Amino acid sequence: MYNLLSNADDELCSYNPNGWSVKEHVGHLYDLEELWWKRLQDFQLHKAILTAADLNNQKTKEANHNEKSLEKLVEAFTIERQKILEAVYGFDEAVLLKTSVHPRLNQPMRLIDSLYFVAEHDDHHISEISNLLRVPGAHPTSPGA
Repeated sequence: MYNLLSNADDELCSYNPNGWSVKEHVGHLYDLEELWWKRLQDFQLHKAILTAADLNNQKTKEANHNEKSLEKLVEAFTIERQKILEAVYGFDEAVLLKTSVHPRLNQPMRLIDSLYFVAEHDDHHISEISNLLRVPGAHPTSPGA
């Protein structure tokens, strides 16, 4: 994500009249790290159903990510994700193949499937960020607006 945002303007990343800003997307990814940790623990504890997500994204709505620096948001996300990756790298095949039911999808999921689900979620938000960074004149004070 650093490469994608390395030349992004911090102020412009706080603005999107049509939905979440770049900062809100990055902050949302950070906000969900807590859920991913809980789900890793759910698998390790053999819980039948994974911890449910807050589909209203209340944590992201209340976090005021647009008031934070883009650098700090990316740094916070990167640190938390690295912790998860380091934990997962230590899992053996038996742990990765454990199964629990995804609460919204009502489908059994192996831990490895859950990690793929997280990656797909990340890809969605990274795509949104990329699209926002390409929109000319997306900020009311930018040239061409």
